[in-house]
Amino acid sequence: MEKEKTHNPNVSSEPLTLAEVRDMSNRRLSLIMREFRQGFEFLTKYEKSVTFFGSARTKPGDKYYEKAVRLSKRFAEEHGYAVVTGGGGGIMEAGNKGANEGGGHAVGLTISLPHEQVTNKFVTDELAFHYFFSRKVMLSFAAEGYVYFPGGFGTLDEFFEILTLVQTKKAENIPIVLVGVDFWTPLVDYFKNTLIGPYSTISPEDMDLFIVTDDEDEVIKTIVNSKPRNSVRYNRHRHKTSLDTKHCKPCEEGGTPLEKEACDKYMDDISGWDLDENKRLHKYFIFKNFEEAMDFIEIMADVADKEGHHPDFSLHDWNRVDVTLTTHAVSGLTENDFIMAAKINDAEEEVLNSRQQNKRTI
Repeated sequence: MEKEKTHNPNVSSEPLTLAEVRDMSNRRLSLIMREFRQGFEFLTKYEKSVTFFGSARTKPGDKYYEKAVRLSKRFAEEHGYAVVTGGGGGIMEAGNKGANEGGGHAVGLTISLPHEQVTNKFVTDELAFHYFFSRKVMLSFAAEGYVYFPGGFGTLDEFFEILTLVQTKKAENIPIVLVGVDFWTPLVDYFKNTLIGPYSTISPEDMDLFIVTDDEDEVIKTIVNSKPRNSVRYNRHRHKTSLDTKHCKPCEEGGTPLEKEACDKYMDDISGWDLDENKRLHKYFIFKNFEEAMDFIEIMADVADKEGHHPDFSLHDWNRVDVTLTTHAVSGLTENDFIMAAKINDAEEEVLNSRQQNKRTI
């Protein structure tokens, strides 16, 4: 006998229109872009950092939990590193705890889940993500080293992600340290006896891409003695010019348009902007809601009036502001445009900082 078909009133039987598909896609892309932009901006605040990975199930008192506390405290206290984790329990908690006790930055990149992940109490600065993949990119962005403690699928996933990036030279030769000889040795033996051995799927020199140790001094030395990452964050802290302290001239005054080499030099100091044929600067600013977007526009307008510069901007999808800069009098870019871009970035930061302050007072 044929089963009776049931109708779920919560699921529409009508196919989505093309306009609805586009709207859903645009909203999702806006959220993804916002997470990446906010994540990169968030992490560039820290001049140097080390990322800790490991099981969320590891309890206080476990030898690896306590080792993570000691190591992160030393990184913060002795060497001034921010310690970045996923912000949850276990090894993540241990890493943040040590950094906190060492008087440093205990950074948590957390994930929003249906059953809320609890941020550990030692986090001093937090950024929450909706998508796992954008959070994963941020956990692997620009750290001076990666320390892996015993963990499950998530820890192994992060380990192979970084290992693959370094092996294929998509990332610099970043220190990768596996803490826990008893835990990691069987995996290393598998690399040697199976991947290198009969199958030849990796090269013998790939074994030099990481180290396995329980020696805490060796962990510290390996990362501290490595060269700083040549990243957006490093440029921001070490090579920042005084663009944000300069003032624009009214863009009607013109001047001489900049050549490509000069534009490229200025681009290091205005994170997130795109250079369009050396004639225009463009950036998408994506905010949490319409109110934040309007606050940003008002601040940007006040700065533009003060500086005598005229950015072109438009508001889309209730929370995305598109901004374009050019010096119209010369149909190209002058230093004034880069000065204005730096000040618009400051306006965005003012809005985001205001959100964080409001979050803390709730």
